[in-house]
Amino acid sequence: MPLQLLPDPDPALATLARALDQARASSYPLTFAVSRIADSDPDAALALDALAAQVGYQGLGVHWIEVPRRIAAKLLRHLIGGELAYPAEVVPDEQAAALSANFLGLFPEGTRYFTNGAISGDCAIYDRTGNEVLGWRSLSAAPFDNGVIAFGGGRVGLLWAEDAP
Repeated sequence: MPLQLLPDPDPALATLARALDQARASSYPLTFAVSRIADSDPDAALALDALAAQVGYQGLGVHWIEVPRRIAAKLLRHLIGGELAYPAEVVPDEQAAALSANFLGLFPEGTRYFTNGAISGDCAIYDRTGNEVLGWRSLSAAPFDNGVIAFGGGRVGLLWAEDAP
């Protein structure tokens, strides 16, 4: 039976969604979604795949790459601030850092963070064991997609970018 996700009524979600859309108005939008998890002790991969499917992406099952929070923050800052296919600044670094912190602030200490891999050499990604991640597995039909999914505190949340060269 698939994992059941529930709407999350937290008003901070709508505020962050608006801020992300306004900040990235000059480029492609980011996909942002957060849901409550109905199951009290779900498997992480099931929760990640359920949220990915909810927003129209394919899940990765056992191929999700778990990263430490500091790497998730770095990746989010990069995704919010720039583009995947080109080294272009879309959002000033200070604003991208604040929006990244707002996303991370939705989740409590002990939250686990996952990604599909590394797209840009400017943003090296290291997994929980300290190994550098090279390459990625796509969730979408876009030539490039990358992002972070957070899993903790009874929530699963995604901030994702799709870009074409």
